[in-house]
Amino acid sequence: MSKRKAKPVRPLGRHVHRLPDGRRVEVYEGPLASPHVVTADLETVLAALEGFDPDMPWKKARREVLPMLPRVRPLPTPELDLVRAMLPPGILVSFGIDIGPAITFVSTSLLERWHVDPPGLARSALDNLRRVADACGPGDVLDDRIGDVPVSVVQTGRGIAASLLLVPERLERVIGGRERLLLAPMRDILIALPADVDRGFAAWLVDEWEAMDPNHLHLGGFRLRDGVVLPEPIDEALARA
Repeated sequence: MSKRKAKPVRPLGRHVHRLPDGRRVEVYEGPLASPHVVTADLETVLAALEGFDPDMPWKKARREVLPMLPRVRPLPTPELDLVRAMLPPGILVSFGIDIGPAITFVSTSLLERWHVDPPGLARSALDNLRRVADACGPGDVLDDRIGDVPVSVVQTGRGIAASLLLVPERLERVIGGRERLLLAPMRDILIALPADVDRGFAAWLVDEWEAMDPNHLHLGGFRLRDGVVLPEPIDEALARA
C-alpha cells in the first residue's frame, strides 16, 4: 500500500507568450501527468485565451463563475491575490471561469472592479454550479468493483465532479441517496464507496488516483448521509491535509 505524502510541486520552467491582441501570457511548466490523464496542449490553451474577455463585466461573469477546489500544486504566481471562501463541508475554495482547456481565477482586484463582495461571488458561483450539475446524472457514473468492494466513479466531462461535494442535493441526483464514503482525487473525478469500507483501502485508492495527476486534489474523505456531506478522515496524513 502506497504511503506517498502530498507535497507542493514547484514549476519546472517559465515561458512568456504574446496573444494576437498583445496580451502577455506566462506559461509555467509542471511535472508530466500520467498517460491516463488527458491534458490540453499549449496551442489549444492559447487559442482559448484569445477568445476570453478579461474585462468582462459582472453582468456576464456572474453567470459563468464557479467555485474551484484547491489543488495540491499551488498556482505558480503567488502575487495573484485570489478571492477565497470556506464553503460547506469545510473546503477552502477559490473562484474562476472555466474556458475549456484553462481556468481564469478571480482576484481581489477583479472583484473590486466588479463591485461585488465575496459572499455575493460565492452565491453566484454555487448557483452556477447547481445549474451545471443539473445536466449531470447517473449516466456520468461508472460502477465497478475492486476485489469485493463496489466502486462508483463520477466523471462529468464538465470539470465539476469533485465540486458536487459543495451541492449535496445535486450529488444525490447523480449517485443516489444511500450513505457513502466519498473521495475527490481530481477536479472531475469523485469516487463513491460503501460507507463501511475499510479506511486503509480508501486511503490506498485515493493515493493511487492522486499519483496520476500532479495537479490533483488532496482533500481527504467525506461522508454523504441523509443529504448532508461531512468530512470523514481516512488516514492520519489526509486528515491533516
